[in-house]
Amino acid sequence: MDSKTKNFTHKMCSFNIFYLVLLLFVVLCNSSLRCNAVGSDIDCLRSIKESLADPLGSLASTWKFDNLTEGFICKFAGIRCWHADENKVSSISLPDMGLIGEFPRGIQYCSSLTYLDLSNNKLYGTIPWDISNLIGFVVTLDLSSNEFSGEISVTLANCSFLNNLKLENNKLEGSIPPGIGLLGRLKKFNLSNNMLTGPVPNFIDVSFPPESYANNPGLCGEPLDPCGAVGNHRVLFVCGFVTGWSLSALVGIYLFFLGLPGVKNILLLIKKRTKVMVIDGNEWPLEEVNNHPKILHLETIVTRMSFMELSEATSNFSQENEIGNGMLGKMYKALVPNGWTVAIKRLHVSEDLEEEFVSEITTLGSLRHPNLVPLIGFCSERNERLLVYKYMSNGNLHEWLHSSDDNARLLDFPLRVKIIVGVAKALAWLHDGGNFHVVHSNISSQCILLDENFDPKLSNFWEATLAKTNDIDSNLSLLPIVESLDFTTYKKDVYQFGVVLLELLTRKESYQLSFLSKNLCRNSFASPLDVDELLLGQGFDDMMMMLLELASNCMKFIPDQRPTMQQVYLTVVAIARIHDQTRDPEIQLHVD
Repeated sequence: MDSKTKNFTHKMCSFNIFYLVLLLFVVLCNSSLRCNAVGSDIDCLRSIKESLADPLGSLASTWKFDNLTEGFICKFAGIRCWHADENKVSSISLPDMGLIGEFPRGIQYCSSLTYLDLSNNKLYGTIPWDISNLIGFVVTLDLSSNEFSGEISVTLANCSFLNNLKLENNKLEGSIPPGIGLLGRLKKFNLSNNMLTGPVPNFIDVSFPPESYANNPGLCGEPLDPCGAVGNHRVLFVCGFVTGWSLSALVGIYLFFLGLPGVKNILLLIKKRTKVMVIDGNEWPLEEVNNHPKILHLETIVTRMSFMELSEATSNFSQENEIGNGMLGKMYKALVPNGWTVAIKRLHVSEDLEEEFVSEITTLGSLRHPNLVPLIGFCSERNERLLVYKYMSNGNLHEWLHSSDDNARLLDFPLRVKIIVGVAKALAWLHDGGNFHVVHSNISSQCILLDENFDPKLSNFWEATLAKTNDIDSNLSLLPIVESLDFTTYKKDVYQFGVVLLELLTRKESYQLSFLSKNLCRNSFASPLDVDELLLGQGFDDMMMMLLELASNCMKFIPDQRPTMQQVYLTVVAIARIHDQTRDPEIQLHVD
């Protein structure tokens, strides 16, 4: 090799090394920026507003960033949050708003986003090449009826949570990335009215009608016309025949020299290379999808998650991650891939809990309120049923009241009042939420969870009942529905609320309180047995007396003598304001 050739080779090697290092640096920088920029959903929406022209004033009228109260962005047009009082966006829906511009990259800062609809606007340019980094956890993506052009990004196939993908009525060209066929959750898919060419993807567990690909003259393959000419079919046939004959010959030679034990080793090797996990002594495939119509409907309410994902997040449901064991199943703490800490309830397999499972998803998935525990996802595979909630770091109220005196001492009187106000507010809203009327039917201190600020969150809606209304939400139709809820049905919640209130004030177990409730108002609470001794002597005696009387009224034997939950809530707030224990002015009677 002459010196010129050596120098050229050396330069090429140096260039390649430099290129690889540069590429690695860019990737690391991008990852770093991504990790450091997921915190602010406010910045996300501000960036979206600034990057899009808004000639109709659709965003300008409500997207105002001069408000500093928590949750103010949740009132923006087209925005839904995980909680009404928390700036954490779950859904952006901005169809038919006349917005102009390219795909807003600032959307990456809405790190909890699961729903994005930008359809019927005037958005142009290409779909971002790194779209999976921008909206990696989105379940529904609708970019239809815009002016997007260029090719569909191959990274779209990395958006593994997608259930609905709509890109019709654009100017997209090139081929459809084959990896889209591996999106196992996809249920709705439309690429019609574009300029796409090449074969359509081969989907694993689902097929889409020709209408999904209509008016793309260059597309081919099932369910459209076959790809290629007859000559190509012959070539493929010959290649397949030769390949098959060669493999058969090799297998025959192998069997002749090594015998059947060798075949067993091959099968074991193949088995090891397939994506199978051993869980509780059983082999579990990557995902065994349950496509029952009821389950498919639940997917439109809450994100569906795979059993393997949840098993990996809990270290195969290890005892170290177990945080509770209730009537329906065990609860586990887990860290899911998007960085959230969640609580996963794995229902008992030995019991038929399908109705309870559906009721919990339907209620908590459809109704959003600051005092209801957020349901993030669910899993239904084989005979496994799992529910995924936002993790409540302070556990449940029962544990704080009854585990130890030290815990109960931390739960001082103002904090107990705060909890009871939140529970009353949630129940009043459920009973009279406008276009729905829901009775919980299972209120107890165990189902009242406490977040990091000791704000109460109602859980365990598996016995919930819904009253029929003319404009009922279709999602709620899966609940047990009655023509009307009579006062005795509502008053069951009122009675159970009274038990919880009494439990807060006396720190006695609920089964001990029936007799005590009959004697609450006869002799004030002169007996130290009536009130938790940890609350005495703190200057709240008058308030405690009024709350004891309210508990007694809630627990009256005859249901129609009990107050309504709205009356209870207003009474609790009025009592709390005596010592300024709450600033909540009124009941919210709309879905947040």
